[in-house]
Amino acid sequence: MKDMPTFLEEELHEPFHTWKADPNPDNTAAYLKAIDPILSTALKSYAGGQSSSTLKSHAKLMALDASKRYDPSRAKLRTHLMTQLQPLRRTAIQSTQPVHLPEKVSLHLYRLHHAENELRDQLGRDPSTAELADHSGLSLKRIAHLRRARPTYAEGQLMGPNEEGQLEPFSPAITNSDDKLWNDFVFSDLEPTDQFIMEASLGMHGHKRMKKGDIARKLRLTPGAVSQRAAKIQALLDQREELGHFL
Repeated sequence: MKDMPTFLEEELHEPFHTWKADPNPDNTAAYLKAIDPILSTALKSYAGGQSSSTLKSHAKLMALDASKRYDPSRAKLRTHLMTQLQPLRRTAIQSTQPVHLPEKVSLHLYRLHHAENELRDQLGRDPSTAELADHSGLSLKRIAHLRRARPTYAEGQLMGPNEEGQLEPFSPAITNSDDKLWNDFVFSDLEPTDQFIMEASLGMHGHKRMKKGDIARKLRLTPGAVSQRAAKIQALLDQREELGHFL
């Protein structure tokens, strides 16, 4: 049987395959260093050369995610990454646009309320904000603004049960934009039920902070099932610490 052809650039062969086999922090840092020229080109092409730390971190996270799906037998890695990094254009535009005061608030509140009721009936549980956004046509930011939540705990602090069954913080609150970017990155890869648990626990997207028992009732799950899912989410959030020295 003939070997599959490879379009992977020679200079990227070792860092890519080493990272692919073992994506530990050191191998990830080496891989990101190897593809840094590609990321710089993408930022220049799609983001007008913007070089904020948040946008750079976003580009790195997008590149790592895209690299997981890269097939060396189909295209060059540079071509694949440049294609997958095109959404940087929208991210860059959004980061420079001023935040406008909301319009037609009452209409949007009605739309949000209607969408929540419809999805609750269809799904048999409370929908995640991502599901609400898809169903209502409202953006995540718009929904967060409409909710005008005032959470008891800081956004970015995931809650879990202690030995007595009381809810307590899993880890320190998220305090900077890069950590919030990592939250969004983790959130986007979760399925809807886990998205709801994450945003209700963290107070994301305007959600009020909820206790484990309340989340379980909303989703019609057992408190134990919610705790298990929350622990898995926390494990993903903790990877931010491992990757923090090069993001």
